Amino acid sequence: MTYEMIVVLLILVFMVVMLLSHAIPYGVTGMICCVALVLTGVSDIPTAFSGFSNSTTIMVANMLVVASALGKTSLIHRLRQAMNRLQGKSGIVLVLAMLLITIGLSQLMGQMACLSMMLLFVQTLDDESDISPARMLFIVACVNTIWTAKIPIGMGATMPGTINSFYQGMVEAKDLLGITDYLKAGFFPAVAGTIYCLFMYKVIPNSKIDSSQVREVKEADAISKKHETIIFLVFTGVIMGFMFGNQLGSNISNILPAVGVLILIITGVLSVKETVTTLTGDMIWMIAGMSVISSVLGKTGVGELIGQTVLNLLGENPSGIYVTIVFCVVTTVMTNFLSNLGTMALMCPIAAATALAGGMNVKAIVLVTAVSSWFAIAMPTGCSAAMMAFGIGNFNAFKLMKFTLPLVLILMAALILGVNLFFPIFV
Repeated sequence: MTYEMIVVLLILVFMVVMLLSHAIPYGVTGMICCVALVLTGVSDIPTAFSGFSNSTTIMVANMLVVASALGKTSLIHRLRQAMNRLQGKSGIVLVLAMLLITIGLSQLMGQMACLSMMLLFVQTLDDESDISPARMLFIVACVNTIWTAKIPIGMGATMPGTINSFYQGMVEAKDLLGITDYLKAGFFPAVAGTIYCLFMYKVIPNSKIDSSQVREVKEADAISKKHETIIFLVFTGVIMGFMFGNQLGSNISNILPAVGVLILIITGVLSVKETVTTLTGDMIWMIAGMSVISSVLGKTGVGELIGQTVLNLLGENPSGIYVTIVFCVVTTVMTNFLSNLGTMALMCPIAAATALAGGMNVKAIVLVTAVSSWFAIAMPTGCSAAMMAFGIGNFNAFKLMKFTLPLVLILMAALILGVNLFFPIFV
């Protein structure tokens, strides 16, 4: 083992501990790793910080700005109006409508904002009915978690690029995710989980919510029709660019979000201050740092070493189903006790390295870990949505397992089926 490999392994261990513990922000972890690569002589400065000029980083950063602009449109207002009109509905129609609205909100805003908005509605329900506030809040949290950023609109348009940043330095361009790959892999579990929540919510122990733990989400001031039209046109143009990325070339399709951001600034839709705030968020620093780490893992041979080690643990000539089951189970268990984003950032490079070492379909194994990183609803430690649902609903995680355990098993089975259907492990 070379000096470079030892250093990279030590840096990797530090990164793993920080990602799983979230003791410091993810972006800070990424930058510490980049600085360490320079101080130890493994990389020079331009290489160690090349993540900031990486096409994926630039695309995701600007796409987050475009997505934030979409959240300023009347879409949110219309969804809230739809929730208000649901008053008076009853039974499965009301539950289905709430879940569909949750799916829509889950593509446009973060988990905390989505659940806080839905809480405003569910807390008006009757505590003594089957469709009680606590039960509805929990199934909303479940659906929000499994549908977050799945559809390539809003935040969903950034998810494939974010996942790519975790392992792109280890693979060829053909092994990176396309704009719809994350949706294809996650569609079966998302639909199966939604159906389960729709019909099995009565299994959830009834409780009374503590709405004092969440502050009200206020609607933003309405923007002009002109600005709203500009946002929709920019967003449509960017998404069309992604869809025709093969014809346009990656350079053009990846820079289109930046073009969109400039148009939004020039037309006065977004201010420079709010644009810069989004462009310099923790997510961007993390992506920039992780893209460099994935490159170093590939160049130094550490990625191959990790992949071969995992392959040895899997045994000789493992089947595709067995590989997906192992990665799905390990990731699902991890993400319910640790950060889902941290679990994804950790497991995607391991998945890619294992796939390369075993001659497997890299996309398939990466997608198993990426999608199952969001099966984080069985424990309150899994994600922010789970934390809110357990805390506000005053639920006991052990007693709730009669609902959450079957749900997680259904999600895992549907994911394994979907991945092997759309992305065969051995090609």
